[in-house]
Amino acid sequence: MRKFLFFLAIVFTTSMLAQKQVSMHMYLKVLPEDQEEFERLEIDYWSKVAKKEIDAGRMTGWGLMKSIGVDKAATEANYLIVNTFENIEQAFSGDQKWDTSFLNLTPQDISTEGIREIISIRFYQNEESINGDKTNFTIFNYGRPEDISAFVSENKTLWKGIHLANQKLTKLDSWGVHTRIHPKGNASKASIFTRDGFENLVDAMNYLSFKEDNPYQKMASKSKMNSIMPDGFGYTIIRRTLHWVN
Repeated sequence: MRKFLFFLAIVFTTSMLAQKQVSMHMYLKVLPEDQEEFERLEIDYWSKVAKKEIDAGRMTGWGLMKSIGVDKAATEANYLIVNTFENIEQAFSGDQKWDTSFLNLTPQDISTEGIREIISIRFYQNEESINGDKTNFTIFNYGRPEDISAFVSENKTLWKGIHLANQKLTKLDSWGVHTRIHPKGNASKASIFTRDGFENLVDAMNYLSFKEDNPYQKMASKSKMNSIMPDGFGYTIIRRTLHWVN
């Protein structure tokens, strides 16, 4: 009986691990003179193609985001396309069709290849989140902790509760912690990112602004983040969601 229960525990744990959501992030550079056309093609056409993939059960979401200000020293990407998947199996099954025939168009008819440059493609795993339905602006915080496991654990056991307790004050709508699946290594810079979602840009900027009486400081007295990630986040940027389908 004990062996059977132990077997069930292993199966349940493995199943839970396999169900972590996965996202593909495509970081793009689009010149100012091409941005209107790029957005039109992505929103008017490719979002519809993505929606068909979602309805067919081959992915769970698609979004187009634009950076609010860009620090060229850190990244040249000013757009981000996000594809979300239920799990690793769905993300890497190769089942996605991206068929455009229902639009009476070929992929070449709506291609953006000539007006955008791919800076990077990364795959992430969602470790923990707070869901919201009013997020229009998202703060992305990229970092490289000394111990990824400790970073994820503290965010789950400490920071999630702090964020929830302060939602009314900070107007935080959504939040998440993500670990990088691929590519990895020292040259890949950030190995994790967290996201803080807000309904408007003012709330996002207020969240980032310095405050002498920061309510987080006292609540985070048990945090070990100074040793887990001593250099802090390496890069923080706000992105606006231009279009999202799920």
